[in-house]
Amino acid sequence: MTFRDVLGAVWRRLYVVLAVVVAFAVLYQSLARDGGSYYTHSTVTFTLPLRSTLLPGSGTTDASVIAFAGSVAAELNGGRPVLSYSTLDAPYYGAGIREGVVVGLRNDGNQWMSIFPSATIDIRIVGRTKEWVAERQSALLDEVLGIAEGQQVAASTAPEDRITATVGPLSTEISQVSPSRTEQTMALAAMMLAALIVGVSGAIGLDRLLRTPKRRSLRRGLATASSPQRGSTIS
Repeated sequence: MTFRDVLGAVWRRLYVVLAVVVAFAVLYQSLARDGGSYYTHSTVTFTLPLRSTLLPGSGTTDASVIAFAGSVAAELNGGRPVLSYSTLDAPYYGAGIREGVVVGLRNDGNQWMSIFPSATIDIRIVGRTKEWVAERQSALLDEVLGIAEGQQVAASTAPEDRITATVGPLSTEISQVSPSRTEQTMALAAMMLAALIVGVSGAIGLDRLLRTPKRRSLRRGLATASSPQRGSTIS
């Protein structure tokens, strides 16, 4: 098929290209109105009894305190393993998740090796609305503190000997994640290019499908007209 044939097919089935472009434009508009996501990374740090997280001897790196924090995270997750990313700073929404929660003991390792440097539980939440994220954050923080208290009460630990759980004061902030103007422009250009590719391909395919029966009918007519006619013999 020559370039001229392609242009002819597209021109004859231009409505297919326009329909695909309009469909992609509506899809882009609906995605652009979504408003992005909301994200928070809250932390709960465990220390030795009545110790501050800012003091050198707080016990956040103590093996027994780290183990206790791990048991709290495990109970909160129902014993399910926590997904690990390549780096600690990898944002939860970077995995393409628009709404979800992940809770786990702070891990400085990666997908292949776990390194737990401190008795800190990380709570990552991403959602479509700020209200939903705030509700989940409040509920999970209360649940972490409740589990920590319940485990020590069940172990008959005296109040003055109980491990202290502290919520990071700056970790409860909720941020909005939305694409920049440059990213939006690039996304629009990519979608329009995809729309043209799909539309042109669809126009060519439909044109071939509709014109093939006509060509076959024309060929049969020409073959019939050019075939010799048998005459009758008069004796």
